[in-house]
Amino acid sequence: MERLQKIIAKAGIASRRHAEELILD
Repeated sequence: MERLQKIIAKAGIASRRHAEELILD
């Protein structure tokens, strides 16, 4: 369960960063 949460958190951060980059572009 812990590992799954870490993966979800990582994916959330990555997607958020990607969205920010798209907005900045």
